[in-house]
Amino acid sequence: MADETSTQKSGAARAQEITDATDELIAFIETCSDDEWSRKTAAEGWSVNVVAHHIAWGHQVSAGWIRVIRAGDDVPGSPELHDAANNAKAAEVANITRAEVIQLANRNVSELAELLRTLTDRDLSKSAAFGPAGGGTMSLEQLAGSRRHLDRHLGSIRSAVGR
Repeated sequence: MADETSTQKSGAARAQEITDATDELIAFIETCSDDEWSRKTAAEGWSVNVVAHHIAWGHQVSAGWIRVIRAGDDVPGSPELHDAANNAKAAEVANITRAEVIQLANRNVSELAELLRTLTDRDLSKSAAFGPAGGGTMSLEQLAGSRRHLDRHLGSIRSAVGR
């Protein structure tokens, strides 16, 4: 049972939040026309389909980072390596379909939510150097189940399609 004095969101609450956010993403994707799906976003410089994939793939990446920090290790990498990996993946998935993104989003959010539900307050208090952000300290409290990444990129998609 969670510590009743804790002010942290529970793992279950985090899982629900990211699941709800992903449901919002999927609902939006389902309404995109072919023209909208191929429009370029200003923020990322990628097409809408690639940004949507990036969000869905990000759930898998986030789960990996959570496991690393939970194990007491630092997250390797650098901003440059992270950007290079993102750009390589963007090129790889340039022709991804709505159905493929939706399938990936559903699979990855299920796995991420399952992991989030297992996090304890002790886990959430763990921190590590976070290479993708330049090596500064990142706690699981900050990372686990945050919808900031999804919201930022979904906002970019919404801007690109004008709604």
